[in-house]
Amino acid sequence: MESLQIFWEELGVFKYGVIVLFVLSLIYIYQIIRRCVIVSRKVKPVDKQEHEGVSVIITSHNNAECLKKNLPSFLMQACDKFEVIVVDECSEDDTQDVLTEIQKDYPQLRSTRIFPDTKFRFTKKLAINIGVLAAKYDILLFSEINCRPASIHWVKTMESCFDKNTATVVGFANYDFSEQNVSNLRMFRFLRFLKMMVMSKNKKYIFGDGCNMAYRKSNYIQNRGFAKNSQSYLGYDNDMVRELSKFGTIRVTKDPDTYVIIDKSNKKGDINEVSYYYASKMRLAMTERLKIDSDMIVRLLFYITAICLIIFGFYPFYVLLVTFVIFLTDVILLNICAICLKQKKLFLTSFIISTIGFVYRVYWNGYSFFNKRKWS
Repeated sequence: MESLQIFWEELGVFKYGVIVLFVLSLIYIYQIIRRCVIVSRKVKPVDKQEHEGVSVIITSHNNAECLKKNLPSFLMQACDKFEVIVVDECSEDDTQDVLTEIQKDYPQLRSTRIFPDTKFRFTKKLAINIGVLAAKYDILLFSEINCRPASIHWVKTMESCFDKNTATVVGFANYDFSEQNVSNLRMFRFLRFLKMMVMSKNKKYIFGDGCNMAYRKSNYIQNRGFAKNSQSYLGYDNDMVRELSKFGTIRVTKDPDTYVIIDKSNKKGDINEVSYYYASKMRLAMTERLKIDSDMIVRLLFYITAICLIIFGFYPFYVLLVTFVIFLTDVILLNICAICLKQKKLFLTSFIISTIGFVYRVYWNGYSFFNKRKWS
């Protein structure tokens, strides 16, 4: 014990670096283990006796081909009481003809249109508002036309997540692992969903997902829709989660029957969802942004402290060993989360993101800061 005390005194200023590294290691390990525990918990079976009707709302702008490909997947759901409302956002292609043809086979499909001479710069929120007002059911389920449900039970399962205390339900949406050149986007969406699950557990409701989320029409009307921010593209999903959280619980579900598959798009002018995410963060208060990035900040400080100790020659072998063990634990637990969410072929990408992911985040934060005007 005396020799340990002598060794501790001989460390000098290095002792503070050791303390910082130790504390950061504990916080880092706690965060990644807690994330894994939250994601790996079993889904509680749904026991709902009476099912409500659901209005599925989809907006579309010049996406006639996607309508042909994906709209039938929304219309062939195994649910007794539902409708699908497509709001055409100023399309100038064959959208109206495609909708007319599909309506012949699916009477539950309804459509409306915003004409191209509208004075709105962004019509997304206007289109959603039109769809909401046209809906005949209280539960509103939203997706995009470049998506398709992974199960015929998507509508029914998402609706089953609602009880009298539930305000919003957010489901998982990601690209299919068989798609080419989408590994980074798949990893981005996977990590974003993990963050949503953890933050929801912490009662911090920051983000939604326009590809797969639902809320009640009555709450939307009571909240006056997008009245607080109607002229910006940003916030058509995230703002609603934050605003509607005052009406009840925000539930993030990982039930496989609630999954939505996103089609890769090479269409010029499509919204860059990574840029959208970081631009949305730029609108938040600094305290909220720190809460969102707390895990990244701890990780960055941990690696900076470890690198400094190694550079100054403080037992570099042992510091490297500790760093490697924690890094390996992070990668392993991250891939356990991927398995729980049935996300294949993400091991290599997870390794790269865990190694140099902070560079990726810094780039997109900077990009969004200098390009924020295009969203407003």
